[in-house]
Parts: sequence; C-alpha cells; structure tokens
Amino acid sequence: MSLRYKVGDLEIVCISDGTLRSSLDYVIGLDRDIARRISDAPDDDVLTIPVNNFVFEREGARLLIDGGSGTKMQATLGRLPAGLSAAGYPPETITHVVLTHLHPDHADGLVDDEMNAVFPNATLLVHEAEFAFWMGEPRDGENDHVKRRRARNQADVKPYRDRIRLMRDGESFLGCSPFLAPGHTPGHTCWRIETGGPDLIAWGDVVHFATIQFPLPETAVKYDLDPDLARDTRLRLLDLIAREGLVVAGVHVSAPGIGTVVREGPGYRFVPAQNSSN
Repeated sequence: MSLRYKVGDLEIVCISDGTLRSSLDYVIGLDRDIARRISDAPDDDVLTIPVNNFVFEREGARLLIDGGSGTKMQATLGRLPAGLSAAGYPPETITHVVLTHLHPDHADGLVDDEMNAVFPNATLLVHEAEFAFWMGEPRDGENDHVKRRRARNQADVKPYRDRIRLMRDGESFLGCSPFLAPGHTPGHTCWRIETGGPDLIAWGDVVHFATIQFPLPETAVKYDLDPDLARDTRLRLLDLIAREGLVVAGVHVSAPGIGTVVREGPGYRFVPAQNSSN
C-alpha cells in the first residue's frame, strides 16, 4: 500500500519495505520500566519498527529515498520492490536512489539475491563521507560487525560503481542538498529537499524508537556506532526542525513517516501529515 502527501508543490509517496523486529535491549541509559511504559512494549519487550521508503518526481527524474532491506535481513522486510511496482513506480523506472547511509535496511535492497542491481537505471546519490568510510580499508580497532558491514556495503554498491554521484554538504542536485548528521554512522546524512513550501528533511535514522526518542530525545540506542554523537545530532536536528517548521520523512517513524515535529514538555511530539491519496 502506498500513501501520497503534498508538501509544498512536491508530491511524496510513502511505500513500506515492511517492519523490523527489535527490542528494548537496544535502548541505552533509560530505566527499563520507563522504556516499557512509554513504548507500550509487550511482555517480551519486543518492538516492531516501521521501515518507510519515499518516492518523488521532479525535472523528469524519479527519486527514491534509500534502497530497502532486501530479502535476507528479516522475513517481515524486503517488500519495497513489490510496493514500488504496485504504486506505479517499478524499480527499473527509478532514476536516482538518495542514500541516507549504508546500513542493511537502507542499502541491502540495492541488490537482489544474485547481487545484481534492483534499480538497473538508477544513479546512487551518497555523501562523500559515508562513501569514503565504508569503501575504504578497515580502520584500527574496528570491530568485526563493522568489518562485515563494510564488505557487504561494497558488494551492495558494486553494480552501481559507474553510476554513483558523491555529494558534499551544501551541494544541491535536483533540489536535494545533503548535510552530515553523524553518530549513527560517520557519514550518516540528512537530505534537505526543496518543495516550494517548507523544506522536507529526509532524516534517515535520527530516530529509531519513535515512541521513546521523541518524548525523551536524549535516549541513545545500540544501533548507533557513536551513541553520544548520535544523541547530540538528534537534539540539534529536532530543535531545528521544530523551530523552522520543517517536514520530516522518517524511515523508522510510525508509517507513513511524513509529518512535523512540535515541542512538548521536555521533548517533542510527531504530528503525522494528512494523506492526500484519493
């Protein structure tokens, strides 16, 4: 199922890649009972995280934000290609994939089970810092998880190596401007997208557990390579977005993930956008 939203002059379509099974075990520095209460977690403390992708068109291009999870991560994921086709955007018609970062639920879906390109006509847009980190050699003190992720990322982008556009802060392409939002990964990127109205911020993994991290944004998670830096990034961005009245496209915000952020008490609240689908 796809849902359509108007932000300024831009129509953006939310397409689900499925849901990610997670747990309160990934929450850092928050009393378990508080986390359980505000997240409404079941007795086994399992949390289900949405994985949203977004499509929009401009200047004859068809852009997809992040590439999905593929079929190997969890059985509840990997729905993006079918969802795109059902919404009228078959994978072969995507001209650009805008990457927030290269983690499995954002990049493993770039390739199929035979490691061929799922988006055969697409150019990848990726921040140069994120690309340099994952495409480079292992660094001193790097753990095995990061080493494995680096090898998989290099395989994910291999079919696109002649169709990669490296971007830097402040550069704009098709109305999309990246800016570093580090912590989750060293080159984790938010994209500020022009709409003719309030800018849209595709913010990747600034928030993972929306029911916890909006009201208590200082709460860190184990998914972040640098939890302290990710916390600082989240606090800074939530303040910016609420203050400027920007619109968020959040991968792990309750579907459809399009909406605004308002201050509420010591934290924030997400306000979903109104669906413009017929």
